[in-house]
Amino acid sequence: MAPLAAHSATVGASVSSQLAAVLRESAAAMDGGGEGPPRSAAARQAGRLPSQRTLPVRAAVAATAVGALAALVGVASAAPAQSSSPYTRCTGQSGRVDAGTWAEVRDVQGVDTEGRKFGMALDHRSDSLQGLWQMLNEEVLVDLDGAVQDCVFGVLSLLYLTLPLVDALEGIERARASIRLADQLTVQFSELLAQSDWPPELGTYAQHRQLLGFQRHNCEGTSLRIFVYSSTPDLTLRRLWTGTGMMGAGSHFHAFFESGSCTTEDPDKADLFLMPAYHGDQYDEFLEVRSHWPNVSELFPYLSRRRGTDHFFVVAANLPSWPHLEPLRNTMMLTVESYQVNDGVARWYSPWKDVMIPGYIDRWRIASMRKFNKPTHERGYTMVFHGNHPGTHHLYVKFNASVRTQILDSFTGIPDCSVGGPTQDFFDRMGRSHFCLVPRGSSAWTIHLYESFFFGCIPVILSDHFEMPFQDLVDWPSLSIKWPMDDIGPKLLEYLRAIPLDRVAEMKRNLEAAACYFDYHSGWAPQPEVGSLAGWSRWGDGVVALGSDCPYVSHGDGADVGACRASCEGEARCNLVNFRAGDCILRRCADLSQPSLTGSAPGFEVWARTPSQQPSRGCSPYAGVLQALEARARARPATHGAHWL
Repeated sequence: MAPLAAHSATVGASVSSQLAAVLRESAAAMDGGGEGPPRSAAARQAGRLPSQRTLPVRAAVAATAVGALAALVGVASAAPAQSSSPYTRCTGQSGRVDAGTWAEVRDVQGVDTEGRKFGMALDHRSDSLQGLWQMLNEEVLVDLDGAVQDCVFGVLSLLYLTLPLVDALEGIERARASIRLADQLTVQFSELLAQSDWPPELGTYAQHRQLLGFQRHNCEGTSLRIFVYSSTPDLTLRRLWTGTGMMGAGSHFHAFFESGSCTTEDPDKADLFLMPAYHGDQYDEFLEVRSHWPNVSELFPYLSRRRGTDHFFVVAANLPSWPHLEPLRNTMMLTVESYQVNDGVARWYSPWKDVMIPGYIDRWRIASMRKFNKPTHERGYTMVFHGNHPGTHHLYVKFNASVRTQILDSFTGIPDCSVGGPTQDFFDRMGRSHFCLVPRGSSAWTIHLYESFFFGCIPVILSDHFEMPFQDLVDWPSLSIKWPMDDIGPKLLEYLRAIPLDRVAEMKRNLEAAACYFDYHSGWAPQPEVGSLAGWSRWGDGVVALGSDCPYVSHGDGADVGACRASCEGEARCNLVNFRAGDCILRRCADLSQPSLTGSAPGFEVWARTPSQQPSRGCSPYAGVLQALEARARARPATHGAHWL
């Protein structure tokens, strides 16, 4: 993390006055009711939620989940931080946390950070993180001033690591308060953080900012107006938890539309209506119970107006059965699934009204995948497949994923093929293979397809019923192969080996160019400026870009924002500026569609350069979906409603 230099607050100043407002907000959010589980009077008085189970904090931090991941990624325990300076000593000299516990927090942060480099992160449900959550509430927030003065690094780690648990157990407003507190500490102590190897990488947690609604955007320039129902708040809990992993699409679409300029609160002005429900028990409740209620019109009062044809919901996994879908049969599904057989009954999507969407991949995982993406001439494998199969998981037996068994039977032991079950060096093998086999899993779709875009590994799709998303925008035959899944064997390998290397390189370039359509963290950009400011976008006020994805270049002219932008235009490496009157910091972001931003930076503005030939529509899953929804809205069948007199 590069320092803010002249912009941060004086490090030696007391943090009490600056953080008091945040502490009050945190306590108010925790006592506000609504989204968290019931609390006792004693817990309300203490300003925190009671733990659902009592865990010895230190034992929990050293729990098996951390130890197992540490062993996998080869991380040894860190020695306690040695410093006599305030804010960085981590000795327990002030506050309620002792030196040994700070060292354990550092261990957990180190294991999680190192594991993410290889696609592995600590499970939010682990006892380790439950213990950290208890520590945050019982030992840190009760004396935040003391904890910060002793070990600001440790406080930041606790805030970031526990954020999904805070959201799940205490509610989304409390999670937002945690983000604001982390932002304030990051900005105030940026110089100290830049000199330490402890702080968490900000980009690792950037997806949380999007999910929590901190990034406003222009909805990829759509003309649609979308009404988002808020009548079922109990079906949209645990947003950070449900927004992680391959089934997280529903949470991200909800957050995207809530934060976008295309949202309207006036149903009479709405073109479309989103019925949000997050994957898992909340989605099941929506589909199997709520939509069948006799008083469903009280939950979704505009559903019957056009017989549901202007309503949509997200299927992040598991297509609904026909009986469950019956009340919503005319609505549109945004679905990862195109075909599925459950309990011997087939179910499928309709290409006339439904929209195929990609599975979700975490932002930090995409960043790690790209680091393993090798050039074509450095790849030694012809094909690779590593994943679960009928020999490793019962679901692949139940749903007859025999194509995976055929892959192992056909290609095991061949030198230029790497096939088998899950393996620790999965990322490395994917990044060193020309072609990635993408067989069907327990249903037609599989996350392996979307992972291949970020590894630069040309997908060979072996799932006959798997429909590809965005076929009007993505030229799938130019970047992938769809092979009959009942023809697995030597013929396939011979075909792949015979493709000229220059053709392979071209397909890889096409693949990587289209990857943005499968990255849920793209598409959150603000409206590009026009007129004299054309070529720039303003990402917000009171924010700065500090993450390693936007490294520091140099300082520019801080006389005014125009002079600052001119400084960037005159520096070839610069594509983004942090500006405050008198301060102009030039940065170079790897991906201007999703810079990692930090809030609580009073007076600052973030400006990013945009291409001179800005396309009318961006490249993101949201751009693909909105284009499809626009077409559905134009072609919606006329209806007089369910009844007329």
